[in-house]
Amino acid sequence: MTTQAAPDVGACASCGRPRGNQRRGWEPITRGETVIGWTCEACPRADEPIRRLVSVTGVRYRAVVDATPRGSHDRKQATRTLPTLSAAREWVAEVRATVVHEGAFMRSSDAATVSELADRWLASRIGVRRVTVEGYQVAMRPALVFLGNRRVSDVRKSDVQQMLAWALREGGARGGPLSPRSVQYATVALAQVFDVAVSDGLVASNPVRMVKRSEMPRQADRVGRALQHWLPAQLVEFREAADSDPLAGVFRLSLSGLTRADVHGLRWSDLDLDAGTVTIRQGRVALHKGETVIDAPKSAQRRRTVAFEAMWPGSVALLRQLRAAQAADRLAAGPAWTDSGLVVVDALGRPTHPERYSERFRQIAERAGLPPIRLHALRHSLAFWLHSLGLPPADCAALLGHRVDVFLSTYLPESGATGSNHAAEVLGRAIAAAG
Repeated sequence: MTTQAAPDVGACASCGRPRGNQRRGWEPITRGETVIGWTCEACPRADEPIRRLVSVTGVRYRAVVDATPRGSHDRKQATRTLPTLSAAREWVAEVRATVVHEGAFMRSSDAATVSELADRWLASRIGVRRVTVEGYQVAMRPALVFLGNRRVSDVRKSDVQQMLAWALREGGARGGPLSPRSVQYATVALAQVFDVAVSDGLVASNPVRMVKRSEMPRQADRVGRALQHWLPAQLVEFREAADSDPLAGVFRLSLSGLTRADVHGLRWSDLDLDAGTVTIRQGRVALHKGETVIDAPKSAQRRRTVAFEAMWPGSVALLRQLRAAQAADRLAAGPAWTDSGLVVVDALGRPTHPERYSERFRQIAERAGLPPIRLHALRHSLAFWLHSLGLPPADCAALLGHRVDVFLSTYLPESGATGSNHAAEVLGRAIAAAG
């Protein structure tokens, strides 16, 4: 039987890599006598028990091998995720050889370390924003320093408690104490990692979730007026000071409730300068190693249109000045200009790092003699000002891109008392009238 000759063009059915006229290392995928596709040398063949996985953390290879001893009625499988295809193939050969010669194979997951399980969990976060995955990595770092080399099946509640005590004492990056909030983040992430171990049957229960809330480190929640913020008059003072900055128009957008990610992901096409509005469609955030990435807004509520000119008259004129200055920069740069379409760029059109904008904010505030606050606290300041004007929480939340319950719990944590008292009074009058 002769298989039909394979064409010289096509792409890998697994990774999409163009084939062109390459032949070495490429395997045809056949149906009967017909070639229906190709597999490149970097991807597992159709007859291999290996899958190529792609996530925001990179490419990995998951192997699932039949590890049922001869004569056994209970089917067993061995599973492992490895960084390269060659490593996955070597592991598959090892499992098969062990089953044939020894009749049994301990599932690699049973002997997996906490770090390996954490890698598996992170690799499974497909569809999660890259900045969120990096946040998990940073949050888990203290837990993995203490427990990372331990076998998953050996970790007990007491080990988690020891990790908490160690982190609070010396779990920081330079050997200093870690804040209670950071310890909480590490524990929350580690608990999700061990949830995978439970669901895979590697452990009977999650040792992290055995630690009671009362045993966890506590830190007072910063909500309501405890949040950093400026008074309305101070917001106006900052606006006046920032109006002389080349990015004055952008700072007007920050004063309108846009986050740092909002303004750095903003394109000129997202601005309607005739209407004085801006529509948030994407954000650009800083990653842990100095990189930045453009992604969708954090939540559905963050996709919103903000009428900034109605809040801060004169903002459109400042943004037109910025656009004219960028046009001049473009002419001066010539072929060196990068046409990113973004609003916040340098003299060559390249996106600037978000932290530079935060530093610029701090410098302007300091020169104006204002109390030091974080850039994000402009949103807190605006929220309290909106509430003081008697606006409904739903309107305030819509402007900032929050859900109403998040707005209330963050800025008005005791607001429920007023509503409760009002409800009690109304019901009391109704009861009296009924009696």
